[in-house]
Amino acid sequence: MSAGAVPVLYSNAWDWLPPFSSGADRDRLVDWSKCALFVPPRMKNETVRVIRSLSEQDVCEMQRCALAFWDEFASTRAGWLRG
Repeated sequence: MSAGAVPVLYSNAWDWLPPFSSGADRDRLVDWSKCALFVPPRMKNETVRVIRSLSEQDVCEMQRCALAFWDEFASTRAGWLRG
């Protein structure tokens, strides 16, 4: 993520509690739907196709979001404590 890589998660976006968010307000700190690509587990064999189906604009937005997350939270101990 420090280089703007987009995380690919094999999960349904609604069935996990991601870090730096809350159960009551899933987008309290980080809107993971904008920072990561969620591939349903049943589609894991189609990962390459799913990634290639993203528009260049979508990939750029996800990269910006992932990099912003890294800069604000993940790159320092203080960021982890802040989250």
